[in-house]
Amino acid sequence: MPKKQTRAQGLARQIQAVTGLPYTLCLKLCEPYAGSSLRLARELRAAGLPEAADHLLAVEAVATEASTWFAAGGEFERRYYYTDNARVQEVYRACSDAADAALDRAGFERQSLDTEAEVYHGAFLALSKAGTMVNGRSLARAALDVFSDDPTWCSDIIRSKGRAPFTYETATHLTGPATPTAVAARKAARAMARAAAVPRRGDEEWYEAAGMMVEVVWHSGVAAGLPPLEGRRNYQDHLHFMDGEILER
Repeated sequence: MPKKQTRAQGLARQIQAVTGLPYTLCLKLCEPYAGSSLRLARELRAAGLPEAADHLLAVEAVATEASTWFAAGGEFERRYYYTDNARVQEVYRACSDAADAALDRAGFERQSLDTEAEVYHGAFLALSKAGTMVNGRSLARAALDVFSDDPTWCSDIIRSKGRAPFTYETATHLTGPATPTAVAARKAARAMARAAAVPRRGDEEWYEAAGMMVEVVWHSGVAAGLPPLEGRRNYQDHLHFMDGEILER
């Protein structure tokens, strides 16, 4: 009796049927990877938040399926752009439609930041939990790793709501031990809450929320036991450009 297809194998067959690319290549495009969202899900589960972990894994699966379809369209374009452009356009549209359909089935709006927003929701829960623990460094590090290296991009994501309204108001009621890790994690969670509340109006608000995300990453790094903004050149530049300071809130 043949073995049941894995999720990756099933998706590879669908991509092959649409693009005609070799199955081995399609399967390679569908290979799972241990990304930052998956590490965050593991840490959430280990911290006693299995529902948040399962939700994050489901979001990651949808986002991965959509991005794989786009990658397949890009690979077809790379191979045949100069030899059969009409077919390239046809296949790329089909791959784009398949990506949109995957998002639509899960309730996400097409061409939105909803999936990324829900990953940030998971990071907020991780930081909130770390703020209640004597040593939540691994949780804080997992949250830190999902944040984009561009604070202005983070500004767009944190102010996106995902599929359903998600409240960051619980940050105001956070309490926990006075250890440096817990204190910094609570500060990071509260900064996320402030950034999420910034209205989407114009550049002034865009930069305001980006500055708050610099706070988030700063305090998350401290909670993770790392030097503030280590390896985050764009965050350091943004802080300097805005002549800002990290507030002790």
